[in-house]
Amino acid sequence: MNPWEGWNMKILVCDDDQKALGRVTALLAEPCRKIQAQLTATEHPEQLKDLSGFDLAFLDIDMKGLNGLTLARRLRAARSDAVIVFVTNFIQYAPEGYEVQAFRYLLKPTLEEKLPACFSLAVEEIKRRRQSIVVRSDGNMVELHLRDVLYFESNQRIVTAFLSSGESEPCRFYASLTELTRQLEDAGFLRIQRSYLVNMAYIQQFQYGSVELQNGVRLPVSAKNYAQHKQQYLLWKGQTTWRFF
Repeated sequence: MNPWEGWNMKILVCDDDQKALGRVTALLAEPCRKIQAQLTATEHPEQLKDLSGFDLAFLDIDMKGLNGLTLARRLRAARSDAVIVFVTNFIQYAPEGYEVQAFRYLLKPTLEEKLPACFSLAVEEIKRRRQSIVVRSDGNMVELHLRDVLYFESNQRIVTAFLSSGESEPCRFYASLTELTRQLEDAGFLRIQRSYLVNMAYIQQFQYGSVELQNGVRLPVSAKNYAQHKQQYLLWKGQTTWRFF
């Protein structure tokens, strides 16, 4: 049985250099076949009408016309959880990756050596971003996509999930935060205090006594375990933040 069956993963490759485009697509052909992913490759990204269906993109930065950074911004706007990998000859563009939350940065001279491992990590990241849990809230079974959860707050076994969309109402359900922490320990969540379990992807600042989330919310951090929590956060950040391959 194929563990990826039913995922319908879609992968985009863009490069205006036909030879470079061919190298990337050739290297991706077999791994895409194994996970039954659909691969789209193009020298003309400006012709792409809808980017919302792509889970993973390998983009050359220095393309004529619509460059990779502009394309990455459009992709991020259309699909907030897409995994973006830049493929280029030019190191000087690296800082731009922060703006679009690039996952990795591949140098073209090392493609044959580095791309297979980068692809595997990207697929695992997609899998992580797709994780969800099902809870009973107000008598209904509700699926919570973990990528949308800012943090969980517990009050006498009533857990409230606060969501990244300000328009969405918090979801309340009965659960043990300790058990929930155990369940989500590999999903990028950190128990910062007795009552709070935080999605580390949304942490803007981690300081003594509190964390600040991207939406400005501040949550208390256990002073006793601050050093341990900070170390866990930095370790996670080092594993998920984009870097050179």
